[in-house]
Formats: sequence, C-alpha cells, structure tokens
Amino acid sequence: MKPHSFLLLLLLAGAAHANDSTGTVSTSGIKYLKNPHIDMQSEDLYISEHQIRVHYRFKNTSSQDITETVLFPLPIVPSFTYSDFADTKGLVDSFRIYADGKPVRPQAHVRAYFERSNGSLVDVTADLKKCGLSDQELMHPWTQKQDGEKIGSKIRACRSAKVQSMLPKQPDELPDWSAQIVYSWKQTFKAGSVTEIKHQYTPLVGGSFLPSLKAKDSKAFIDAYCMDENFLNNFKNVKEEKVYHHLGYILTTGANWAKPIGKFTLTIDREPNTVLSLCWDKSLRKVGPNRFQAVKENFLPKKDLDIIFVYD
Repeated sequence: MKPHSFLLLLLLAGAAHANDSTGTVSTSGIKYLKNPHIDMQSEDLYISEHQIRVHYRFKNTSSQDITETVLFPLPIVPSFTYSDFADTKGLVDSFRIYADGKPVRPQAHVRAYFERSNGSLVDVTADLKKCGLSDQELMHPWTQKQDGEKIGSKIRACRSAKVQSMLPKQPDELPDWSAQIVYSWKQTFKAGSVTEIKHQYTPLVGGSFLPSLKAKDSKAFIDAYCMDENFLNNFKNVKEEKVYHHLGYILTTGANWAKPIGKFTLTIDREPNTVLSLCWDKSLRKVGPNRFQAVKENFLPKKDLDIIFVYD
C-alpha cells in the first residue's frame, strides 16, 4: 500500500484537537491496519510531564512471517499558536522508536490542511507541493524551524484554485493552515514469535490557570477530569490562582489490534508539588509518594486519557 493511501484512513483517528486557550493537543500510541494473526500481548505505558514511554509485546500467532506498515500519527496542529501552546518541536526532536532493541528510523509523512467555516478540514498537501513548498516547510507548525510568515506568503502566492478559494479575503492577511506528521515504518513480525516495540518522546503538555471550582459553570471542567471530593478539597479555601498542566493521550488506537490487550499497565508519575486527577476506575492505585499505577487484563480501551496536574 502506498504511503499516501493509508494516511487518508488515519487522519481523523490519530488526531485530537483541544482548546487553544490551554495550548494542548493529544498524542497516541502506535497503530496499523488490523491483522487477525497479531495479538498485543502487553502494553506498558509510562506517563509523566517530562516523558512518555511505551513498551509493547506483539505475538504473531500464525506460521508465516507477517510484514505490516506500523504507524504513529501525531495530531493536527495550527501554524500560528498561542505562546503557551504545547512544545511540538520538543516532541519531534525527542521521538525514538526501537524494535527488538534496535533503533528504527521511521519515514515522516507530512499533510497540510485548511479549515472550512464549518470546521471540516481540507487536505491541500498536493496543491502546496506543486507550488514548490517542501516537506520541511510544511512541517513548520511542528518543528518551528522555518520562517512562518515567509511560508504563509508562499502559500498565498500559490495559484491552485483550491488553495485560492480558501485564503483570507484580506490580501495582507496570512493564511491560517495546519499540519500533521505521521511516522511510519515496515515491521516484520516473525512467525510464532514475540516482537517487542518501544517508543519514547517528550509529551505535549499545555497549561493555564485553574478556574474557580466553586462556580456554577465549572461542572464541565470538573467532569472532564473526574475530579472527586478528595481532589476538590485541596482547593476549598484557596484564594490565589493555581497553575495547572494538562496532558492527553489517545488510548483507543490500542483497539485496532486483533484482540484486546492481554495485559495493560499504566504508570503515572507526578511532580512532588502537584495533585492530579483523571478519569479511570478503582484499579488506579497509589504505589509511591508520587506514583500511581493500574493493571488490567484483556483490556479493550474505549476512552482516551486526559490528565490534569495542579501545582500547589
């Protein structure tokens, strides 16, 4: 399958948007087109504000070697962001993959988008490349290695009818476009054997000031992170504004394998001066002063993770 054909199947599944005011986007685990002969025996997911590490064990249950295209889709991010937006460059620079202990150099596929007035995205990658924009320029929202205004001017000069129809009406206004990176690599799963894949990176962490949790309109915010009474008691008599950080992780890509995950382990570390909250069941237990862990058997993730860290 050619790279551009499988990317179209994954753009929405691999991307997660978040409110720009908190400057966050979510990342996910690896994903590939479902194969009935490959089971995810285990997934060990470690999350902190400084690093995400994931260790997978896959079992090829067939008598034949199987080679699949494995994908790691990053979210779609805008070209112009607020100053508190998550450190996308830090993620790209820190991203590492290992298969059976050996480093893997994945291909990076870049897609560029304009957004319609109804919120839907239009892929303009091919049009912009025909107008001379390079992959490095299209990666700018992630890497911040190019001159954003210069790229915007180049996009405005593109004579593609599709691009021209979606440009701002004011001639001096730069286009507001977005980009996504999807990493891919070919992975051979040996017949009857276990293949171990690990990846690690600096997560996308956004932040803002904690709103009043006593206000009537705070219920949606409280519910989003399943803040219980024990968590809320920390802020009953607080008068000054508290800083919070948010970290999102898309777990539901794990539902794209042949069977549920045999054994899933979630470990979360927090900073000593923080309290955290997330939506999880009672399997999440405190196992250290600042460490929480949950273990599940035959796990089929149906909900993604959204974690809030509030600083004292």
